[in-house]
Amino acid sequence: MIGIWIILICAICLGGLFVLYVFAWSIPTLQWFTPAILRGPGAGQRIALTFDDGPCPGHTEQVLDILRRHGVKATFFVCGQNVERSPEILRRVQAEGHTIGNHSYSHVYPYFRSRAFFAREIDLTQQAIEKVTGKRPKFFRPPFGARWLGLHPVLEQRGLRLVNWSDTGYDWRLGTDRIVRETLKTLGPGSIILLHDGRQTLPPERVDRASTVEALPAIIEGAVKAGFTFVTLEELLA
Repeated sequence: MIGIWIILICAICLGGLFVLYVFAWSIPTLQWFTPAILRGPGAGQRIALTFDDGPCPGHTEQVLDILRRHGVKATFFVCGQNVERSPEILRRVQAEGHTIGNHSYSHVYPYFRSRAFFAREIDLTQQAIEKVTGKRPKFFRPPFGARWLGLHPVLEQRGLRLVNWSDTGYDWRLGTDRIVRETLKTLGPGSIILLHDGRQTLPPERVDRASTVEALPAIIEGAVKAGFTFVTLEELLA
């Protein structure tokens, strides 16, 4: 009987450790396994605004309108499937001087995926972007900021730099006012801000990023008032 209890306790402990291990891969700021760039150099007051999951009809275009109106350059981490759906929007992103990054092809969780899976997700997106813009991105952001075994060697082979973020407005779950407050409250030199202009897990016609669009002017104005200058990741990490 004691032996059964010992086995049960060991199984529970091992299960707990396994869950903790998987959870650790999910933390965007954790540097234990696959290191990620979280912020740029601290010199100066430069910060980078980044958008994930596009391009998305309507919302990406509204974001671009706001950026142009404020004279701000940003970085867009795009999904390969969305690039294929809306190539004309990506052309506009490039034409207006923004940096384009790879955000995987199908935006799925990376857990228990093979190296071949990561290679396919990244390569399909690189090809889709190059077909539209004539260039391949230098930066990669994993979906959800999560990583897994096998991702790092694939990125290394392709010369891609993994970039997550230091600040976010949690715009996938908060309303306009709180998005603004959360984004601005911890900004510092070299900050990399995460927002979203699309959502890969839903068809484009069901995506709602209205709160992000509404919050964006106040975020830009608040950051500029605090003395920060917006630059692309290419400029920030040069």
